[in-house]
Amino acid sequence: MKPTTSLPPARESAVTNRPRPLRQTLCWALAGFGVGVVSATTYLLLGGEYFVFVPRWATIVFYPGFLVGFNAYVLGLREQPSQVVGVLSVGLAYATLAVLARCGWRVLKHRCLGLANTPGRDRGTDGELSKWGKRPE
Repeated sequence: MKPTTSLPPARESAVTNRPRPLRQTLCWALAGFGVGVVSATTYLLLGGEYFVFVPRWATIVFYPGFLVGFNAYVLGLREQPSQVVGVLSVGLAYATLAVLARCGWRVLKHRCLGLANTPGRDRGTDGELSKWGKRPE
């Protein structure tokens, strides 16, 4: 007969299923950085102008890249490294926007959940709010 070994105790499900806002925020930041870098790189690879005759939409979408890249060029970097600096700055700007959108969504979601649980609002027979905040008929 083989000796049996005891397994370590299983963790509670509440510990493993808890929300992880930091991991989710980092995922959103990584996604925003990826979108920014890929879109700016695609613009440059497709022959988009970087210094002269920049279209209006590109000026708006890639503003951080143009600003930082041009300043890097003025400070003495050559054209190719300044474009890389500009692409990375677009990625960082999009990552910042993605994190702000994530935080705003989270605040809005918790605010709406808090309003649904406030006492004094019209509730249905089972304690739930009806679709329009009125009692079901």
